[in-house]
Amino acid sequence: MIIGYKDDPIDESEEILEVLQEARSITRMRRPMVEIDVERKELAGGHASPLLAPPLEVAGRAEDLLGLETSQERLGYTEAVETVDALVKWLDEGKL
Repeated sequence: MIIGYKDDPIDESEEILEVLQEARSITRMRRPMVEIDVERKELAGGHASPLLAPPLEVAGRAEDLLGLETSQERLGYTEAVETVDALVKWLDEGKL
């Protein structure tokens, strides 16, 4: 899975997708039984979104005090959570 962010001015996920799709075509010609799944997902956020989560202990305490959504919003890690959720969903679907 390739994840891009809507407010990322240096995003290159489209270019990476194109390269991987070409590689998939070449792989199919050489090994027709091998299937490579290439998927791109665009999420809200910017280039640093996946890195902006607080330490788990801090996030856990904030969530206990403020509630899940409020703590994510106030501490600014909603996009990091959405990134994790998208990756977990993709892995659960077995699209490796």
